[in-house]
Amino acid sequence: MKLYRRILFTALALLLAACAAPGSTAPKLQVKNARVNPASMMAEATATSDMPGMATETPASSGMEMASMDSGPNSAAYFTIVNDGGVADTLIGASTDVAKSADMHQTKVENNVAQMMPVAKVEIPAHSTLEFKPGGYHLMLMGLTKDLAAGQTVKLTLQFEKSGSITVDATVGVGQ
Repeated sequence: MKLYRRILFTALALLLAACAAPGSTAPKLQVKNARVNPASMMAEATATSDMPGMATETPASSGMEMASMDSGPNSAAYFTIVNDGGVADTLIGASTDVAKSADMHQTKVENNVAQMMPVAKVEIPAHSTLEFKPGGYHLMLMGLTKDLAAGQTVKLTLQFEKSGSITVDATVGVGQ
């Protein structure tokens, strides 16, 4: 009977150790290459598309209402999220001290027109990389509270469902 109990406890201990292996039950996120366009770049970006042959429909020309568009100049932030963990995580929000809001958007092409659409959340699958870039997912920094100059660094705080807040330094610049 003692041998049976010893085998049972050993098997149970091995099972519990396997379930609690580090990294197997949690996301492991890194945010890399964070950058922000100077506000002056946004005026140029709305005049032309990042996608050759595509017309860009701006909020003004599409009839979409964006109340914060009237609160000051806007900018866009880009970065790469790497999830080396065994579980997906979800980006559920963002903030910065240089804008009234940091809203997640995705550029979608419909009927040969690129449109910027707000998104509530973005999933980052396990063992994957997701790039926030022009023509795809990006953060719109709405209602800038100060001018952004090339070379300057601003803080972006990304809020994840499982990993909590991650704050990164984003460099202001063109073509990074």
